Amino acid sequence: MTVAVLAGVCHAAWADEAELRKAEQAVQQARAANSNELPRHLQMLATQRAFMGDANGAIAAFDEQPGRTPSADVDDVKRLTAAKEEDAIEAIVREAGKHQIVILNEAHHVPLHRAFAMRLARELRRIGYTWLACETFVTAPFRQGYLAVPDGYYSGEPVFGNFLREAAADGWQMVQYEPLDDTQAGTFEEQIGRRESGEARNLVRRIFAGHPDAKVFIYVGYSHAKEVPRFGDKGHVWMAAQLRHLTGLDPLTIDQTDMMAHSVQTAEHPVYAAAVNRAQRTSPFVLRAPDGGYEVFGHYRNAMDMQVVHPRYGDDAASGRPAWLRTLAGFKAFDVPAAMQSTPHFVYAYPAGQPDDAVPADVVRIAPDKPIPKFMLPQGDYRFVEKP
Repeated sequence: MTVAVLAGVCHAAWADEAELRKAEQAVQQARAANSNELPRHLQMLATQRAFMGDANGAIAAFDEQPGRTPSADVDDVKRLTAAKEEDAIEAIVREAGKHQIVILNEAHHVPLHRAFAMRLARELRRIGYTWLACETFVTAPFRQGYLAVPDGYYSGEPVFGNFLREAAADGWQMVQYEPLDDTQAGTFEEQIGRRESGEARNLVRRIFAGHPDAKVFIYVGYSHAKEVPRFGDKGHVWMAAQLRHLTGLDPLTIDQTDMMAHSVQTAEHPVYAAAVNRAQRTSPFVLRAPDGGYEVFGHYRNAMDMQVVHPRYGDDAASGRPAWLRTLAGFKAFDVPAAMQSTPHFVYAYPAGQPDDAVPADVVRIAPDKPIPKFMLPQGDYRFVEKP
Protein backbone atom coordinates (compact mmCIF):
# COMPACT_ATOMS: atom_id res chain seq x y z
CA MET A 1 0.00 0.00 0.00
CA THR A 2 1.44 3.35 -1.02
CA VAL A 3 0.10 6.66 0.19
CA ALA A 4 0.30 10.34 -0.56
CA VAL A 5 -0.12 12.80 2.30
CA LEU A 6 -2.04 15.98 1.50
CA ALA A 7 -3.26 18.71 3.80
CA GLY A 8 -6.47 20.30 2.69
CA VAL A 9 -10.18 20.71 3.16
CA CYS A 10 -12.70 17.92 2.84
CA HIS A 11 -15.77 18.90 0.81
CA ALA A 12 -17.75 15.67 1.20
CA ALA A 13 -21.41 16.43 1.78
CA TRP A 14 -22.22 13.76 4.36
CA ALA A 15 -18.90 12.67 5.89
CA ASP A 16 -18.46 16.16 7.25
CA GLU A 17 -17.47 17.34 10.72
CA ALA A 18 -19.75 20.39 10.47
CA GLU A 19 -22.77 18.08 10.06
CA LEU A 20 -21.59 16.03 13.02
CA ARG A 21 -21.31 19.12 15.22
CA LYS A 22 -24.74 20.29 14.07
CA ALA A 23 -26.24 16.91 15.03
CA GLU A 24 -24.52 16.99 18.44
CA GLN A 25 -25.88 20.48 19.13
CA ALA A 26 -29.39 19.48 18.08
CA VAL A 27 -29.36 16.57 20.54
CA GLN A 28 -28.12 18.82 23.36
CA GLN A 29 -30.83 21.39 22.68
CA ALA A 30 -33.57 18.75 22.46
CA ARG A 31 -32.47 17.26 25.78
CA ALA A 32 -32.41 20.65 27.46
CA ALA A 33 -35.90 21.44 26.17
CA ASN A 34 -37.23 17.96 26.95
CA SER A 35 -38.38 17.94 23.33
CA ASN A 36 -40.28 15.09 21.71
CA GLU A 37 -37.94 15.65 18.76
CA LEU A 38 -35.07 14.04 20.69
CA PRO A 39 -35.45 10.59 19.06
CA ARG A 40 -35.20 12.11 15.58
CA HIS A 41 -32.09 14.07 16.51
CA LEU A 42 -30.49 10.99 18.09
CA GLN A 43 -31.09 9.06 14.88
CA MET A 44 -29.41 11.82 12.90
CA LEU A 45 -26.49 11.91 15.34
CA ALA A 46 -26.12 8.13 14.98
CA THR A 47 -25.99 8.47 11.21
CA GLN A 48 -23.43 11.28 11.32
CA ARG A 49 -21.20 9.36 13.73
CA ALA A 50 -21.26 6.40 11.35
CA PHE A 51 -20.26 8.69 8.46
CA MET A 52 -17.32 9.92 10.53
CA GLY A 53 -15.92 6.48 11.35
CA ASP A 54 -17.39 6.18 14.86
CA ALA A 55 -19.34 2.93 14.55
CA ASN A 56 -19.60 2.33 18.30
CA GLY A 57 -20.72 5.89 18.97
CA ALA A 58 -23.38 5.57 16.28
CA ILE A 59 -24.96 2.58 18.02
CA ALA A 60 -24.73 4.31 21.41
CA ALA A 61 -26.56 7.40 20.12
CA PHE A 62 -29.32 5.34 18.53
CA ASP A 63 -29.74 3.30 21.72
CA GLU A 64 -30.39 6.45 23.74
CA GLN A 65 -33.84 6.78 22.21
CA PRO A 66 -36.59 6.04 24.72
CA GLY A 67 -38.64 2.91 24.17
CA ARG A 68 -35.85 0.92 22.51
CA THR A 69 -36.48 -2.21 24.62
CA PRO A 70 -37.44 -5.21 22.44
CA SER A 71 -39.86 -7.83 23.72
CA ALA A 72 -39.76 -11.59 23.34
CA ASP A 73 -42.42 -14.01 22.11
CA VAL A 74 -43.51 -16.67 24.60
CA ASP A 75 -41.88 -19.50 22.64
CA ASP A 76 -38.57 -17.77 21.85
CA VAL A 77 -36.48 -19.74 24.37
CA LYS A 78 -37.97 -23.02 23.17
CA ARG A 79 -37.25 -22.15 19.55
CA LEU A 80 -33.70 -21.10 20.35
CA THR A 81 -33.03 -24.28 22.30
CA ALA A 82 -34.15 -26.48 19.42
CA ALA A 83 -32.23 -24.58 16.72
CA LYS A 84 -28.76 -25.36 15.40
CA GLU A 85 -26.17 -22.74 14.46
CA GLU A 86 -24.85 -22.55 10.90
CA ASP A 87 -22.40 -20.15 9.28
CA ALA A 88 -24.49 -17.28 7.91
CA ILE A 89 -22.71 -16.78 4.58
CA GLU A 90 -22.65 -20.50 3.77
CA ALA A 91 -26.33 -20.94 4.65
CA ILE A 92 -27.51 -17.88 2.72
CA VAL A 93 -25.52 -18.79 -0.38
CA ARG A 94 -26.92 -22.33 -0.27
CA GLU A 95 -30.47 -21.00 -0.09
CA ALA A 96 -29.78 -18.26 -2.65
CA GLY A 97 -29.07 -20.96 -5.22
CA LYS A 98 -32.79 -21.80 -5.11
CA HIS A 99 -33.90 -18.21 -5.81
CA GLN A 100 -33.44 -15.36 -8.27
CA ILE A 101 -33.78 -12.58 -5.71
CA VAL A 102 -31.97 -12.09 -2.41
CA ILE A 103 -33.06 -9.18 -0.21
CA LEU A 104 -30.91 -8.24 2.79
CA ASN A 105 -31.72 -5.40 5.17
CA GLU A 106 -29.62 -3.08 7.31
CA ALA A 107 -29.93 -0.55 10.09
CA HIS A 108 -28.83 2.70 8.50
CA HIS A 109 -26.57 3.70 11.40
CA VAL A 110 -24.67 0.37 11.56
CA PRO A 111 -21.67 0.09 9.19
CA LEU A 112 -21.18 -3.50 10.39
CA HIS A 113 -24.18 -4.48 8.28
CA ARG A 114 -22.45 -3.14 5.15
CA ALA A 115 -19.39 -5.24 5.91
CA PHE A 116 -21.62 -8.31 6.01
CA ALA A 117 -23.36 -7.25 2.78
CA MET A 118 -19.95 -6.89 1.13
CA ARG A 119 -18.94 -10.41 2.17
CA LEU A 120 -22.26 -11.82 1.01
CA ALA A 121 -22.10 -10.02 -2.35
CA ARG A 122 -18.68 -11.54 -2.97
CA GLU A 123 -20.14 -15.04 -2.63
CA LEU A 124 -23.41 -14.36 -4.49
CA ARG A 125 -21.40 -13.13 -7.45
CA ARG A 126 -19.67 -16.51 -7.59
CA ILE A 127 -23.00 -18.32 -8.02
CA GLY A 128 -24.28 -16.15 -10.83
CA TYR A 129 -25.87 -13.09 -9.20
CA THR A 130 -25.08 -10.05 -11.34
CA TRP A 131 -27.48 -7.21 -10.42
CA LEU A 132 -27.05 -5.11 -7.27
CA ALA A 133 -29.90 -2.74 -6.33
CA CYS A 134 -29.35 -0.49 -3.30
CA GLU A 135 -31.93 1.68 -1.58
CA THR A 136 -29.33 4.37 -0.98
CA PHE A 137 -28.78 5.34 -4.62
CA VAL A 138 -30.22 8.63 -5.83
CA THR A 139 -28.59 8.28 -9.25
CA ALA A 140 -26.64 5.70 -11.20
CA PRO A 141 -23.38 5.34 -9.22
CA PHE A 142 -19.86 5.62 -10.65
CA ARG A 143 -20.96 7.89 -13.49
CA GLN A 144 -17.81 9.95 -13.00
CA GLY A 145 -15.54 6.92 -12.85
CA TYR A 146 -15.55 6.84 -9.05
CA LEU A 147 -18.13 6.59 -6.25
CA ALA A 148 -19.11 10.17 -5.49
CA VAL A 149 -20.94 11.45 -2.41
CA PRO A 150 -23.88 12.74 -4.54
CA ASP A 151 -24.46 9.19 -5.89
CA GLY A 152 -26.39 8.30 -2.75
CA TYR A 153 -27.04 9.16 0.86
CA TYR A 154 -26.01 6.26 3.11
CA SER A 155 -23.41 5.22 0.54
CA GLY A 156 -21.43 8.26 1.73
CA GLU A 157 -20.47 6.20 4.80
CA PRO A 158 -16.95 4.73 4.36
CA VAL A 159 -17.74 1.02 4.81
CA PHE A 160 -20.69 1.32 2.41
CA GLY A 161 -18.37 3.03 -0.05
CA ASN A 162 -15.82 0.23 0.22
CA PHE A 163 -18.58 -2.34 -0.31
CA LEU A 164 -19.74 -0.62 -3.49
CA ARG A 165 -16.25 -0.09 -4.87
CA GLU A 166 -15.52 -3.78 -4.42
CA ALA A 167 -18.84 -4.66 -6.06
CA ALA A 168 -18.06 -2.43 -9.04
CA ALA A 169 -14.65 -4.08 -9.44
CA ASP A 170 -16.37 -7.47 -9.27
CA GLY A 171 -18.62 -6.63 -12.21
CA TRP A 172 -21.98 -6.07 -10.53
CA GLN A 173 -24.55 -4.11 -12.54
CA MET A 174 -25.90 -1.46 -10.16
CA VAL A 175 -29.47 -0.23 -10.20
CA GLN A 176 -31.12 2.83 -8.67
CA TYR A 177 -34.76 2.04 -7.87
CA GLU A 178 -36.06 4.65 -5.39
CA PRO A 179 -39.11 6.54 -6.82
CA LEU A 180 -37.47 9.93 -6.33
CA ASP A 181 -39.92 11.77 -8.56
CA ASP A 182 -42.98 10.60 -6.62
CA THR A 183 -45.13 13.22 -4.91
CA GLN A 184 -44.94 13.69 -1.16
CA ALA A 185 -48.60 14.67 -0.90
CA GLY A 186 -51.07 12.83 1.33
CA THR A 187 -50.77 11.19 4.71
CA PHE A 188 -47.60 9.57 5.98
CA GLU A 189 -49.15 6.14 5.40
CA GLU A 190 -50.04 7.07 1.82
CA GLN A 191 -46.50 8.26 1.20
CA ILE A 192 -45.11 4.96 2.48
CA GLY A 193 -47.51 3.03 0.24
CA ARG A 194 -46.44 4.97 -2.85
CA ARG A 195 -42.80 4.49 -2.00
CA GLU A 196 -43.09 0.71 -1.58
CA SER A 197 -45.04 0.24 -4.81
CA GLY A 198 -42.74 2.64 -6.67
CA GLU A 199 -39.66 0.71 -5.56
CA ALA A 200 -41.13 -2.59 -6.72
CA ARG A 201 -42.26 -1.18 -10.07
CA ASN A 202 -38.86 0.37 -10.73
CA LEU A 203 -37.09 -2.92 -10.02
CA VAL A 204 -39.36 -4.64 -12.53
CA ARG A 205 -38.87 -1.93 -15.16
CA ARG A 206 -35.13 -1.58 -14.75
CA ILE A 207 -34.21 -5.24 -14.35
CA PHE A 208 -36.83 -7.93 -14.87
CA ALA A 209 -38.68 -6.41 -17.84
CA GLY A 210 -35.61 -6.85 -19.99
CA HIS A 211 -33.91 -9.65 -18.07
CA PRO A 212 -36.53 -12.09 -16.76
CA ASP A 213 -33.85 -14.57 -15.67
CA ALA A 214 -31.79 -11.98 -13.78
CA LYS A 215 -30.31 -12.92 -10.42
CA VAL A 216 -30.59 -9.87 -8.18
CA PHE A 217 -29.20 -8.85 -4.80
CA ILE A 218 -31.30 -6.06 -3.26
CA TYR A 219 -29.90 -4.18 -0.25
CA VAL A 220 -32.52 -2.28 1.75
CA GLY A 221 -33.22 -0.63 5.07
CA TYR A 222 -35.23 -2.37 7.75
CA SER A 223 -38.80 -3.38 6.78
CA HIS A 224 -38.59 -3.03 3.00
CA ALA A 225 -37.55 -6.70 3.04
CA LYS A 226 -40.78 -7.86 4.69
CA GLU A 227 -42.76 -10.30 2.58
CA VAL A 228 -45.99 -9.84 4.56
CA PRO A 229 -47.44 -7.03 6.65
CA ARG A 230 -47.73 -7.57 10.38
CA PHE A 231 -49.87 -6.10 13.11
CA GLY A 232 -48.75 -2.51 13.60
CA ASP A 233 -47.75 -2.00 9.96
CA LYS A 234 -51.10 -0.22 9.32
CA GLY A 235 -51.77 -2.36 6.28
CA HIS A 236 -48.51 -1.48 4.51
CA VAL A 237 -47.53 -3.91 1.78
CA TRP A 238 -43.77 -3.68 1.80
CA MET A 239 -41.54 -3.65 -1.27
CA ALA A 240 -40.50 -7.32 -1.03
CA ALA A 241 -44.15 -8.45 -1.00
CA GLN A 242 -45.03 -6.20 -3.93
CA LEU A 243 -42.02 -7.37 -5.93
CA ARG A 244 -43.03 -10.98 -5.34
CA HIS A 245 -46.55 -10.18 -6.60
CA LEU A 246 -45.31 -8.35 -9.71
CA THR A 247 -42.69 -10.91 -10.74
CA GLY A 248 -44.11 -14.18 -9.45
CA LEU A 249 -40.67 -14.82 -7.94
CA ASP A 250 -40.20 -15.78 -4.29
CA PRO A 251 -37.37 -13.66 -2.84
CA LEU A 252 -35.02 -14.95 -0.17
CA THR A 253 -35.42 -12.32 2.55
CA ILE A 254 -32.90 -11.85 5.37
CA ASP A 255 -32.86 -9.69 8.48
CA GLN A 256 -29.62 -8.66 10.19
CA THR A 257 -30.90 -5.80 12.35
CA ASP A 258 -32.58 -7.47 15.33
CA MET A 259 -29.91 -9.88 16.58
CA MET A 260 -26.80 -7.79 17.20
CA ALA A 261 -24.89 -6.28 20.11
CA HIS A 262 -25.90 -2.87 21.42
CA SER A 263 -24.33 -0.30 23.70
CA VAL A 264 -26.71 -1.31 26.51
CA GLN A 265 -28.18 -4.73 27.15
CA THR A 266 -31.73 -3.38 27.43
CA ALA A 267 -31.64 -2.48 23.73
CA GLU A 268 -30.83 -6.08 22.72
CA HIS A 269 -33.41 -8.71 21.90
CA PRO A 270 -34.09 -10.80 25.03
CA VAL A 271 -32.69 -14.04 23.53
CA TYR A 272 -29.66 -12.44 21.85
CA ALA A 273 -27.27 -12.96 24.77
CA ALA A 274 -28.29 -16.61 25.13
CA ALA A 275 -27.82 -17.19 21.39
CA VAL A 276 -24.29 -15.77 21.19
CA ASN A 277 -23.18 -17.23 24.51
CA ARG A 278 -24.29 -20.69 23.44
CA ALA A 279 -22.81 -20.47 19.96
CA GLN A 280 -19.41 -19.09 21.02
CA ARG A 281 -18.81 -18.02 17.42
CA THR A 282 -16.70 -15.15 16.17
CA SER A 283 -18.44 -14.85 12.79
CA PRO A 284 -22.12 -14.30 11.86
CA PHE A 285 -24.46 -17.29 12.01
CA VAL A 286 -28.06 -18.29 11.41
CA LEU A 287 -30.28 -20.58 13.45
CA ARG A 288 -31.60 -23.65 11.61
CA ALA A 289 -34.96 -24.87 12.86
CA PRO A 290 -35.74 -28.60 13.26
CA ASP A 291 -38.11 -28.44 10.27
CA GLY A 292 -35.28 -27.28 7.98
CA GLY A 293 -36.29 -23.64 7.94
CA TYR A 294 -34.68 -20.82 9.87
CA GLU A 295 -35.64 -19.11 13.07
CA VAL A 296 -36.36 -15.38 12.98
CA PHE A 297 -36.77 -13.50 16.26
CA GLY A 298 -38.27 -10.09 16.88
CA HIS A 299 -40.71 -8.16 14.75
CA TYR A 300 -39.54 -9.80 11.50
CA ARG A 301 -40.82 -13.20 12.61
CA ASN A 302 -43.06 -14.75 9.92
CA ALA A 303 -42.18 -11.85 7.61
CA MET A 304 -38.65 -12.86 6.50
CA ASP A 305 -37.01 -16.18 5.66
CA MET A 306 -33.73 -15.96 7.57
CA GLN A 307 -32.00 -13.93 10.25
CA VAL A 308 -28.32 -13.24 10.76
CA VAL A 309 -27.02 -13.29 14.33
CA HIS A 310 -23.96 -11.08 14.71
CA PRO A 311 -21.62 -12.06 17.56
CA ARG A 312 -20.17 -9.56 20.00
CA TYR A 313 -17.14 -8.59 17.94
CA GLY A 314 -15.68 -6.23 20.52
CA ASP A 315 -12.82 -3.84 19.81
CA ASP A 316 -9.40 -4.49 18.35
CA ALA A 317 -6.78 -3.25 20.80
CA ALA A 318 -4.10 -2.93 18.12
CA SER A 319 -6.11 -0.50 15.98
CA GLY A 320 -8.46 1.10 18.50
CA ARG A 321 -11.35 0.30 16.16
CA PRO A 322 -14.19 -2.29 16.14
CA ALA A 323 -12.78 -5.78 15.58
CA TRP A 324 -15.26 -6.58 12.77
CA LEU A 325 -13.41 -4.12 10.51
CA ARG A 326 -10.62 -6.71 10.45
CA THR A 327 -12.37 -10.04 11.01
CA LEU A 328 -15.51 -9.50 8.89
CA ALA A 329 -14.64 -6.72 6.45
CA GLY A 330 -11.08 -7.94 6.00
CA PHE A 331 -9.57 -4.44 6.21
CA LYS A 332 -5.98 -3.85 7.25
CA ALA A 333 -4.69 -1.43 9.88
CA PHE A 334 -2.66 1.53 8.64
CA ASP A 335 -1.09 4.35 10.64
CA VAL A 336 -2.28 7.91 10.42
CA PRO A 337 0.62 9.85 8.84
CA ALA A 338 2.87 11.21 11.60
CA ALA A 339 2.45 14.79 10.37
CA MET A 340 -1.30 14.53 11.00
CA GLN A 341 -1.19 13.15 14.53
CA SER A 342 -0.40 16.26 16.57
CA THR A 343 -3.59 18.34 16.76
CA PRO A 344 -7.28 17.47 17.26
CA HIS A 345 -8.98 17.01 13.90
CA PHE A 346 -10.40 14.44 11.50
CA VAL A 347 -8.29 12.68 8.88
CA TYR A 348 -9.87 11.24 5.74
CA ALA A 349 -8.45 8.44 3.58
CA TYR A 350 -9.42 8.65 -0.09
CA PRO A 351 -8.58 6.16 -2.83
CA ALA A 352 -5.55 7.56 -4.66
CA GLY A 353 -6.43 9.74 -7.61
CA GLN A 354 -9.99 10.45 -6.46
CA PRO A 355 -11.15 13.96 -5.53
CA ASP A 356 -12.62 15.19 -2.26
CA ASP A 357 -16.22 14.58 -3.41
CA ALA A 358 -15.43 10.86 -3.58
CA VAL A 359 -16.69 8.70 -0.73
CA PRO A 360 -13.80 8.29 1.73
CA ALA A 361 -12.47 4.82 2.44
CA ASP A 362 -12.18 5.66 6.14
CA VAL A 363 -12.28 8.57 8.57
CA VAL A 364 -10.54 8.76 11.95
CA ARG A 365 -10.65 11.38 14.69
CA ILE A 366 -7.53 12.58 16.46
CA ALA A 367 -8.65 13.59 19.97
CA PRO A 368 -6.69 15.08 22.89
CA ASP A 369 -5.39 12.62 25.52
CA LYS A 370 -6.59 9.59 23.53
CA PRO A 371 -4.58 6.95 21.66
CA ILE A 372 -4.12 7.61 17.96
CA PRO A 373 -6.51 5.25 16.11
CA LYS A 374 -5.45 3.47 12.97
CA PHE A 375 -7.13 3.57 9.61
CA MET A 376 -8.84 0.32 8.63
CA LEU A 377 -8.64 0.08 4.84
CA PRO A 378 -9.02 -2.36 1.96
CA GLN A 379 -5.84 -3.16 0.08
CA GLY A 380 -4.99 -0.27 -2.22
CA ASP A 381 -3.34 3.12 -2.57
CA TYR A 382 -4.61 6.15 -0.65
CA ARG A 383 -4.13 9.83 -0.09
CA PHE A 384 -4.94 11.55 3.18
CA VAL A 385 -6.72 14.84 3.84
CA GLU A 386 -6.92 16.48 7.25
CA LYS A 387 -9.37 19.06 8.54
CA PRO A 388 -9.29 20.83 11.93
